[in-house]
Amino acid sequence: MMLVFRMHGKGKGRALLLAALCTIGFMVSADAETLEFNGQVEAVHQADVYSRVEGIVAEVLVSQGDFVEAGTVLARLQQDVPKLKVAVSEARLARANALSEQAHGRLARIQRLTTSGTASDVALTEAKTDLVLAKAAQRAESAELSLARTALDNTVIRAPIAGFVEDPRVRVGALLEFSSGDPPIFQIVNLDPVQIVYEVPYEIRLRQMKESGASTADEFLQSVRLQVMTTDGELLARGLIPTATAVWVEPDTGTIRVWATLENSAGVLRPGMRVRVLSEVIKSRSATQ
Repeated sequence: MMLVFRMHGKGKGRALLLAALCTIGFMVSADAETLEFNGQVEAVHQADVYSRVEGIVAEVLVSQGDFVEAGTVLARLQQDVPKLKVAVSEARLARANALSEQAHGRLARIQRLTTSGTASDVALTEAKTDLVLAKAAQRAESAELSLARTALDNTVIRAPIAGFVEDPRVRVGALLEFSSGDPPIFQIVNLDPVQIVYEVPYEIRLRQMKESGASTADEFLQSVRLQVMTTDGELLARGLIPTATAVWVEPDTGTIRVWATLENSAGVLRPGMRVRVLSEVIKSRSATQ
């Protein structure tokens, strides 16, 4: 990280601060008030894709670097067993439906007989209980069918977001298991927008806030303007306002992470790319008086 800022005195304390900053990689200029940092490009939207069911891979339909829209089919698992489970569940639900109708009809007959005095209250109670049980079985089989159909649907693995396919780890014939602890079988990375991440010494940030006249951290961010350049000086963006900062200070470096969102429709900026970030603070009138 590189930092440039204006000096306001020659005291011993400032000399010690300069020495400390240089030790952790900062560059200091006594004539400039622009802060310059080493930044890095990160993806704003990316998704890890796992299989939600266990199965054998039947098809892989994308390759490294392919762009996919949300919902695009990435791979399919074999469907013979899931389809059989759906068929079994459908048959069980049909049987439960029939038994429920039968129990409902029996209760209706018992109720008529009870009204005419030819059926006992015990028979009526039993008929009501049978209907309750039949309806419960009906609901259970309906839920089982929903689960079976969901498992069948999950044999088709789709992209959760639009983006580029990164680091596919699946091949035809592989056995997939549902385990979020394993490496994902696909990563989908969206390159527009991206975010620029850099770190600011928190002591410097506090000083900047005071000098800017901002009363809150969010208000201060609105007074910051950023330029983003490649490491060899090509201008990528001007006038950016930081999006947010981290809520904690890194204990080892005394810095706080800051990031800004940047449009990247051309896909020029890629996650992991190093950039230079020049930061200036627009001071309020009250701070300059």
